[in-house]
Amino acid sequence: MERALIFAAGAAVGFVLGTRSGRQTYEKMRDQSLEVWHNPTVQEKVSGATEVVKEKAPHVQHKVGELAKKATHRDTDTSTATAPTTGAPPVEATATTPTPAPTPTPAPTDSPVSPPAGGRHTQSPG
Repeated sequence: MERALIFAAGAAVGFVLGTRSGRQTYEKMRDQSLEVWHNPTVQEKVSGATEVVKEKAPHVQHKVGELAKKATHRDTDTSTATAPTTGAPPVEATATTPTPAPTPTPAPTDSPVSPPAGGRHTQSPG
């Protein structure tokens, strides 16, 4: 289903950009949207919304800061008293030594030329 939607969207974009009638349709939609945007009623609503956002921004910033502090505090707290309970007994931590990550080995190449220091492999013509 997702592929069909992507195909349909691509076909619509191709129609609009690739055909004369599609281009005319695009120009008409663009002109209508600009006309609506420059409408005084719309601009009044935009101004009002901008003012509301400016008024509410400090309050929202404060709330986000508080939530960030709470989230940071929860992440650094290791006690089991604040951990969510799932009904299962707590798992005790055991000391383990971390296993080192495997070192990648270069893939064999058919060319006798080794890659330059930058990591890009270029072949000289010939």
